[in-house]
Amino acid sequence: MSFHSSAVYAKSLAESRPSIALVTGGKSGIGKAIALKIATFPFIEQVLAVSRSITDQDVAESPKVQAFAADVGTPEGRQLIVDHVRKLCISESSTPKQLRYLIHNAGTIDPIKSVLEVQPQEFRTAMSVNCESPFFLTTALYPFLCRLDDQGIPGRVLHVSSGAAHGAPPVGWSVYGITKAAFFQSYKVLEREFREQQGGRVIVGSFKPGVVDTSMQDSIRKSSTANMPFVQAFQSMKDKAAALVSSNNRPRPPPQGALDSPENVAYFAEFLLLGTSNEEFANPNASDEFDIRDEQLYSRWIARKDME
Repeated sequence: MSFHSSAVYAKSLAESRPSIALVTGGKSGIGKAIALKIATFPFIEQVLAVSRSITDQDVAESPKVQAFAADVGTPEGRQLIVDHVRKLCISESSTPKQLRYLIHNAGTIDPIKSVLEVQPQEFRTAMSVNCESPFFLTTALYPFLCRLDDQGIPGRVLHVSSGAAHGAPPVGWSVYGITKAAFFQSYKVLEREFREQQGGRVIVGSFKPGVVDTSMQDSIRKSSTANMPFVQAFQSMKDKAAALVSSNNRPRPPPQGALDSPENVAYFAEFLLLGTSNEEFANPNASDEFDIRDEQLYSRWIARKDME
């Protein structure tokens, strides 16, 4: 079955069998906000929020969100995740469930320092978390993401990307920029191979969330000006965000010169997961990815919600 329009895709979801979703980096920030948003989808039975030290209390806002502690940056942690997903999809029910959504949000900005000071182990750790982890977790979970039959709905993998992946990143972000560029390239590779070699049984997409008020931003603001000369600019964005009137219950355009909220990003992710066809989700254009700041999309994820 081909879903050439978002309307056909949404209708098929409404008629689909119950499914599960998995969000890495789900303890706080963007990951938690997206996990809670996906939990509102009626066809989703359970959302796994994965993080190294997450507890049920961290995601107590929704009974459909389950905390699962595992380190996605290690093979052992990824195997724990795969084993648990297998249990949920196959062992606990006579009717197989599908892993409908896999959201790769976990990431690290460390180390923030000059390229001359970066150590090999620091580089390897960042590459493991930012690129190796999502790549191998996707391939390991592929059997559970696949549509269950020819009439089924392909699972969707969504990369939470970064503007640092494109062009030279700011001073101090060398490792982050390199590893996020690799993460972006892995999206393009997986998307093409799954489409051309595997029959499109799993669809891969990616988006840039903008500058968001998360724990990663806390780490940035704690950096010294020696390691990151423009750190004060991020403090200014935090100050301006604090002065904004909260509108977490309604989507809005990303603020100019201030940090956005994780909840607003979750509204955009909801649009990508529910409001796009498979073709658009995988290829918003020839070579790039979705961007929350794309004004041409505002009418589809902001104005649409305002009319509900």
